[in-house]
Amino acid sequence: MSRAELKENAKKSLQGKWGQAILLLIIFGIINSIVMGITFIGNTASLSDAATVSSILDGTYNGTMGIGFYISGILSILVSAFLTLGSVSFFLKVSRNEEVTFKELFNKTGLWLLYIGVTIMTSIFIGLWSLLLIIPGIIASYSYSMVNYIMVDNPELGVFGAIRRSKEMMNGHKMDYFVLHLSFIGWGILVGLTCGLLSFYVSPYMSVTNANFYNSIKDGNTAE
Repeated sequence: MSRAELKENAKKSLQGKWGQAILLLIIFGIINSIVMGITFIGNTASLSDAATVSSILDGTYNGTMGIGFYISGILSILVSAFLTLGSVSFFLKVSRNEEVTFKELFNKTGLWLLYIGVTIMTSIFIGLWSLLLIIPGIIASYSYSMVNYIMVDNPELGVFGAIRRSKEMMNGHKMDYFVLHLSFIGWGILVGLTCGLLSFYVSPYMSVTNANFYNSIKDGNTAE
């Protein structure tokens, strides 16, 4: 399938489902905002401590306030673990013209440990490749870019099985996927110019296009 076909099919698949897609994005955004709010309150409380502020100013700060940032990181990881695969599943179903609602966001929470495991391992692999040069790191990130879709379709593969399958699927397709992403640069600029409002259109559009790409190479077709 060509890039134009992948993108055109995405728009067709989203017909009648835009409302559910936007609702999913809003709910995901609200949950992330709550996490950020909790972190902000915690850090503000730390900064209100006169002794902490004084230690920062005189250079003797011992890092106690950093606990808030660690908590923020942990909360963000947990939110991603519980909701990301549900979001991926939603857009996969849209790409396959299946009936779906925003509630799909919460239907893959049982895979949270698998998601965390895959995220940790792929981050390590990409980090190691990035030690060589930036380009090898980027190439590695594209090699592992299908793991979330694979986990949704085949959770029984486990962490390393999903990683291995992604590498096999992306063999010969990494440049195709890179160019597909480049084709959305114009939309990304428009999202920035509209202060993010256009993301309610662009994010579902791009997510379903990416899912179409996965479906395409999963079935042995080539996106050109």
